[in-house]
Amino acid sequence: MLSETRWWASIRVNNEFDASVMNKVCSVCGEGYNSPENSLFICEGRGCHVGVHQACYGIVSPPTSGVWYCRKCESQERAARVKCDLCPKKDGAFKKTDSGGWAHVVCALYIPEASFGNNTTMEPIVVSKIPKDRFSKVLCIKSKKFSKLW
Repeated sequence: MLSETRWWASIRVNNEFDASVMNKVCSVCGEGYNSPENSLFICEGRGCHVGVHQACYGIVSPPTSGVWYCRKCESQERAARVKCDLCPKKDGAFKKTDSGGWAHVVCALYIPEASFGNNTTMEPIVVSKIPKDRFSKVLCIKSKKFSKLW
């Protein structure tokens, strides 16, 4: 559980309070609430600002400084190279996969054969157990055809 001071620090962007953060939602669950028990963290990576709840992203030890970076921004890998191995979407809350790629946490939660190497930290995302033939299937979601796993 975060103290009230650390909770307010978790809704800061670039070390300044930003009222627009109050309108942010978690990239995993889609909810916008923020509480001391399950803080909504906003990534301070350059141009990122992805929002995730502590429990939705597996943040075990919240930063004491109030500055937080998602795994993609922590990796220093060029943003253009980071794409989900499971869907065509290029933004959102990513974690590394067991195959060295990247995947959205939400994709791992919705794909039955995907799992987490560590359920507490929710990483790495285990994609090696997903049958290869699943990647050739096409599914229409909200009138968009996706040629990857979904």
